[in-house]
Amino acid sequence: MRRKSSRLLIALAIVSLTGTALGSAQGASLPKFGKCKPTGKYNSIKLPKTIAKGTLTVGLTQLSPRTYRGDTLGSVNDGYNYCLAANIAWRAGLQKIKLVKVDFAQLVVGRLNNFDIAIDDIYIKPERQEKVDFSIPYGHSWTAVSALAEKPITKDNMKNLKFAVTLGSVQQKYLDEVVHPSQQYATFDQPVEMFQALRAKQVDAVLIDVPVALPYVAESNGLVKAYGQIKAGGIVGVVMQKGTPDRVPVNKSLKQMLSNGTVKALEKKYYFAAFGGIDPDSLPVWG
Repeated sequence: MRRKSSRLLIALAIVSLTGTALGSAQGASLPKFGKCKPTGKYNSIKLPKTIAKGTLTVGLTQLSPRTYRGDTLGSVNDGYNYCLAANIAWRAGLQKIKLVKVDFAQLVVGRLNNFDIAIDDIYIKPERQEKVDFSIPYGHSWTAVSALAEKPITKDNMKNLKFAVTLGSVQQKYLDEVVHPSQQYATFDQPVEMFQALRAKQVDAVLIDVPVALPYVAESNGLVKAYGQIKAGGIVGVVMQKGTPDRVPVNKSLKQMLSNGTVKALEKKYYFAAFGGIDPDSLPVWG
């Protein structure tokens, strides 16, 4: 009986140690993606087709402190878009992310095939959907209506304002097709010129994308205010090769991130500080 008891205790000890070792090994094998902290269940989806085994190859058009933070592609370890990709890679059970630079014009007409997904706040447009596959929308970029704090504006007097817009922009199209202002608007090449004209009182209001407008508002120290937003702009999605089987699992990942607050948390972390703490969704919708 003593021998049997001893053998049983030894066996139980081996099982216990082996289980601990396996648990440690499994924990150690979980990937890390720079400073990102993915949410959701690891390895909960499958991407049927990736360029490199165990790797999510992600296309981007440019490095930026808020989207892809790093001096080179290999040094990127943080940023809104990078962490969005990290969440997809995590759910797909992939071990690492490889970034590749892509040409935007070639990307949206489907002439590139050197990436699994491309994430760079790319608008979903019908003509682009003919050439590439988009995920469900994970975000949007509408138009902010900004003016001097000392000269408040309302949506009721938009028609009588002198606006500043960038030449050839969706905002210029919005004025031409929807507002029909009584005063001829002014066009500029750069946002900084628009806000300089506003502060010089050469124009009454600036129409430009919310993510561009809010940092200028924040830097004005109260001189400029964002009064509202109009839905001129677009929704953004992840770009994939036309006909890829990865579209369904990528959409599943994004749905999880939208429903559990991951996307909103990333927006707050990487954008809201530059926006002066303003949540873009809190701006009144004027049209």
